[in-house]
Amino acid sequence: MSSTQEDHTLMSLAELQAREGIRRLVSLYGQLLDDLRLEEWGQLFAEDAIWRIPSVTFEGRAAIVQGVGAMEPAEPGRAKHLTLDPVIDFESATRARVWTDQIALQCPEESWAVVAAGRYYDVVEFDGTAWQFVSREADVRWPPGSAGLTGLVPVPAR
Repeated sequence: MSSTQEDHTLMSLAELQAREGIRRLVSLYGQLLDDLRLEEWGQLFAEDAIWRIPSVTFEGRAAIVQGVGAMEPAEPGRAKHLTLDPVIDFESATRARVWTDQIALQCPEESWAVVAAGRYYDVVEFDGTAWQFVSREADVRWPPGSAGLTGLVPVPAR
């Protein structure tokens, strides 16, 4: 294998590792939140991160944990945040944009109901140890067809 081929292989491995780390971040978001493990969930965000949905914005990790935590059911297992495969575009080796379709379910009584559906528009960064959300914007509509977020970077076609 030539030096150029070795460099390409190493770059490909690094990108695969980064993609897996980002997928893990996206998955942990819903699972930790659904389990109400808010302290651990908060570590998924950069200290100065932004979390936004139509009509609500939280700035900073502490505000995100407090604000989003207050929106969740009081006991674990009553909500499920489901995500589909993310589209990941790297801006650099340590920064990426991520688009993920999502559905949120709640079970306040004995059956599950869809309470939100939309798309996450994320900016994530690698802090040297793990990937974190720098911004997480969820374009969800309540009710469907209502006004959503503006100024979002659209999903790339390729």
